[in-house]
Amino acid sequence: MTIQGSLVPNITIFDASGNIDAAKTRWHMDWIFSKGVDGLFLTGSYGAGPLMSTEERVSVFKMARQSADGFKNKVLLPHVGCIDTKNAVELAQAAEKIGVDAIGAVPPFYYKHTDEVVIEYYKAIIGAVKLPVYAYNNPETSRYTFNLKTIKTLQEYGLAGMKDSPLSIGLVSQVAYGAQEAGKDFQLIIGTSTGWLPLVHMGVKAAIAGINNWAPEIMTELVRATFAGEWDRARKAYLVMMDLSAKLHFTDSTIASHMALYARGFDAGFPRKPMIMPGFDNPKYRELRTILEKGFAELDLPFETGSFKVPGL
Repeated sequence: MTIQGSLVPNITIFDASGNIDAAKTRWHMDWIFSKGVDGLFLTGSYGAGPLMSTEERVSVFKMARQSADGFKNKVLLPHVGCIDTKNAVELAQAAEKIGVDAIGAVPPFYYKHTDEVVIEYYKAIIGAVKLPVYAYNNPETSRYTFNLKTIKTLQEYGLAGMKDSPLSIGLVSQVAYGAQEAGKDFQLIIGTSTGWLPLVHMGVKAAIAGINNWAPEIMTELVRATFAGEWDRARKAYLVMMDLSAKLHFTDSTIASHMALYARGFDAGFPRKPMIMPGFDNPKYRELRTILEKGFAELDLPFETGSFKVPGL
């Protein structure tokens, strides 16, 4: 399969006690889909996967399946990466039973692992399911950086593709062009909205974009214009997206996503502790509202707001 379009590393919403808020998490999934996002990358960094139990992550996969069933042609790509192989394999098998489209996994994290260990980890996941398996290159959180030799080795073992977040152009270009030259069915998905427009010309067809958590309309318009060949519109949308994304990098991306949703008037619950959101008296919410309104206005897109009242908005 080829995954195409705009996906989201969707946040998991918790209540004040730290339990998954199923109603709000499901609302967020439905809302994202209704705005044209093509798929969900579940329980990754944004989705608090490393902070959740296996059972909690499976419950999010089930919610996503129910949400996607209400729409057409939506992709479910759960992240099953764990600190250990056993739990990653069990998560992958549980996700397959639920009926997802593919599996994604960051390398085993926290400890510093060799290429050989990482290869064995992915071989175990690939061998445990019949679904396409995508590696996730995120050295900032995993302490492991993929290299071309390891990627080529994993291709031979059946790895379907790779989600890449750091976007080292040397590695990304070698992976993308190398697969094309060799005629391999290996897909590179960028793990950020940054670089979308130029990398499309390299053959990239999908991005997993954090901005989709709080401004999915903008990424949807960017992808639409790109695939339609409306390059003037695509360039404008790309620049707006890049500006908004940069302005939201003032704190952890998960916390910023919750705050941006509140700035739009949507009740986004809480991130799971130890993450803590600033109180609603913080002037940042007003600033975010202004930033978002300006970005939507630049693209002549309707700016939908919810009914949750943050003081000062």
